[in-house]
Amino acid sequence: MKKPRLSFKGDTAYSEDFNDIYFNTDGARAESEYVFASAVDEIWDNQDSFIVAELGFGAGLNFLNLCQKFKNSSKKLHFVSVEAFLMDAKDMVKIYAKLGTLKQDATRLAKLLPPRVAGIHRINFASNITLDLCLGDASLMLNELDFQADVWFLDGFAPSKNETMWSTEIFNQIARLSRLKAIARTYSCAKIVRENFALSGFLLELRKGYAKKRQMSHAVLNEKSELIKEPYFSRPKPSNGKNVLIIGAGVAGCVSAFMLSALGFKTTIAEMHEELATNGSGNHCGILVPLLTKPDVNLGRMHINAFLQAVNFYKNTMSKKEIEFSGAWEFAFDDMLKGRYFLHKGINDEIFSFDMMARPYPAVFIKDGATARPKKMCKKAARGQNILFKHRYISHKHLKSGKISVKFDGQKSVQTDILIFATGSHSVQIFKNLPISSVRGQVTHVDKILDISAALSAKGYITPAKDGIQVVGATYSRNEIYDLPRDSDDTENLEKISELLIQDLSQKIQKNDLSKVEILGSRVGYRSYSSDRFPIIGALHDEAAYMRDFGDLFWSKKKPSALRASYEPNVFVNFAHGSRGLGTAVLGATLLCDLITGRPLCIEKSLFNELHSARFLVRKLKKGIKG
Repeated sequence: MKKPRLSFKGDTAYSEDFNDIYFNTDGARAESEYVFASAVDEIWDNQDSFIVAELGFGAGLNFLNLCQKFKNSSKKLHFVSVEAFLMDAKDMVKIYAKLGTLKQDATRLAKLLPPRVAGIHRINFASNITLDLCLGDASLMLNELDFQADVWFLDGFAPSKNETMWSTEIFNQIARLSRLKAIARTYSCAKIVRENFALSGFLLELRKGYAKKRQMSHAVLNEKSELIKEPYFSRPKPSNGKNVLIIGAGVAGCVSAFMLSALGFKTTIAEMHEELATNGSGNHCGILVPLLTKPDVNLGRMHINAFLQAVNFYKNTMSKKEIEFSGAWEFAFDDMLKGRYFLHKGINDEIFSFDMMARPYPAVFIKDGATARPKKMCKKAARGQNILFKHRYISHKHLKSGKISVKFDGQKSVQTDILIFATGSHSVQIFKNLPISSVRGQVTHVDKILDISAALSAKGYITPAKDGIQVVGATYSRNEIYDLPRDSDDTENLEKISELLIQDLSQKIQKNDLSKVEILGSRVGYRSYSSDRFPIIGALHDEAAYMRDFGDLFWSKKKPSALRASYEPNVFVNFAHGSRGLGTAVLGATLLCDLITGRPLCIEKSLFNELHSARFLVRKLKKGIKG
C-alpha cells in the first residue's frame, strides 16, 4: 500500500506524487461545504440514512466536515471513501493544526486510521456514523465495492494531474454504485469530466464555483443499466422486520446477536445445550491470528480482513478478562511456510514483524495477535440477550404472514422475521447439500511449562498460562465423532510442541523432554470446515431457483445479465469457520448486518463471492454439471 509523499508549502499540504495541493488553506472547510457537503442538504428531508461515497479521501476533510451535519442528529451516515495513498496519522494532525479547524475530530480520526493494507477498513466513528476506508487504486477498488450511493464526492487531484482517476471506466463504476437520481459533485468542469458524466448516464449541470472558481459540476444519475456481472453472486434485498432468531450460541452466534442488537434488532439465541459455548467456542483459551497464505491468495486476503475486523471489535467490546492483545508467534517450520510468510515483508509490515534468527525456526510476530477466552467472550457478547437453552433445531417453514416458524425438538415452535444459522459443526446435519465436514479436535491442558506472554504456533500451538493452565493443541480428525478425550491425542499434542519448549525461560523443560509435563485435563470439540476452507457466510441461496435461472452458466458465465440471485427469504448462515473462527466469526456477523440492513459490504466483492453459500453450485454449473 502506497504512502504519500507529503510536504508543506507554507500552511498548505502539497502532494509530491501529483504535484498538486490537497486543498487551499484559505477557506478549505467552507469550500468543502459548498462543493460537497451541501449536496446532502438537497435530500436531507427525504430519508433517515445516507450512503455517501467519495474518490480521494486525502486528509479526510470532506468526511469530517460532513460529520458535523450528523453530530446532533438521529440520521445515519455511511461514508465510503477510496484512497490510494493513506497518509500518516501525524501528518493528518499537522494539517488540521495548520487549518485551525476540526482539530479535535481530526485527532480522533488519526487515531482510528487503519494499517496501510489494501482493502476495505471499517471505522465506527460515532454511533450513527460509519466510515469505510477503501485502500487501493480506484481503477481496482471500485470493482470490489457493492452499494447504492445517494451522493458521490469526486475529489481526486485535478484531471490534468491524475487523468486515470477521471476515466470513462471510473465514471461507469460510479454509476453502477449509485441509485437512480443519485447526486455527484466535483469542483472540476474539465472536458473529460463533462464527457464522462454524460457517457455514464448522468445529467450534468454546471453551477457557480466556490469563491473565485467560475464553475463546478453537479450531476444527477438519470439512467442506469440493469445488467450486472456475476448475477448469481448478487446480494439479497434488505430484510424487513426486527425480530431475529439465531441458532447456535458459540462465538459466531453470540457476536451476531451482539451486533444486531446494537442496530436495534430484537434478538433471540436458541442453543441445543444447557449453556453457552459448549463446542469449539468452549475452549479454555484460543488464539486470534490470521491464516497466512501468499499475499495475493484470496483465502489469505479474507483472513487478513477478518483478523483486522476482529481486532477492532474485540478491543472495543471486550476487556483483558476476555482477550489479551500480547501478540502471537508463527514459526515457519518448513521451507514452504518460510517462503510464504516472508512474502508479507514490506507489504504488511504494520501487522507483522519478521525474525529470521528466531528459535527454533524463522518466525512471524503478529503484533495484534491475541490470547482469547472464547467462553467468556460468548458470555459477555450474549449478556442481556434472550437465550433459549435445550432448543435443538429440527426444521423451519415460511408462513403466509411472512414470518418464519422454527421447530425445535421437544419445545414450542418459535416465530421470527429473520433466521440465522450459526450452527458450527452441527451444520453438517442441517445442510446436507453443502460440502461441509466436521473435524474433531482435542486440546490438552497442562500446568505452566513455558514462561511466555504471547502464543506460539508451529506444528502445534501453546497459549500463555491463564488461571494456571496452558492450552496445547490441537488434533485434527475429519468426520470422526468421539466425545471422550484420548491419552494418545494428548501425547500427539505435546510432541507437536516439543521443539517450542526451548523457549522456556526457566529451563525446567528441555526440547523433547516431555516427562515433566503435568497434564491437568483435556477437552474435545468439533469444528466445521467447508471443502474450500472458506467460511460460509451470507444469505442462504434457493437451489431450485439457481438451477432454473443459472442452469446455462457453462455457456453464459461471462455474460452480464439482468437476473438476480434468489435466496430463501430472510434466512442467513454464518458457519464453517474452522480453527480460526475467533476472527472469521466477527467478519460473518458484520457481513450479515450489512446484508440485512442494506449497508455497503465490509469486505471486497471478490471475497464476498468466495464466502457465498451458492459458490459450490455455481462452480458445478460453470462446468456444465447439473447433477
